[in-house]
Amino acid sequence: MSVNAIERALWQISTDPAEARRLREDSQSYLKDFRIDEEERSLLVSWDVSGMLVHGVHPMLVMMAFTAANGPAAMAV
Repeated sequence: MSVNAIERALWQISTDPAEARRLREDSQSYLKDFRIDEEERSLLVSWDVSGMLVHGVHPMLVMMAFTAANGPAAMAV
């Protein structure tokens, strides 16, 4: 598991609206730009927050990327 690669993807999603849009439009294609395996890809595509945290991904980065990709209203769910 490459925590660094996952965090890099999440950082780009968090800091660049165009990257967040690319993820929303075609997550599989977007994630091909990162050196992640199938399990990591699944964590990101499904927004498996607990899975990411168990693997050591920083929680604030997960929250920032989730909000950037899904909008602030999605946090209330």
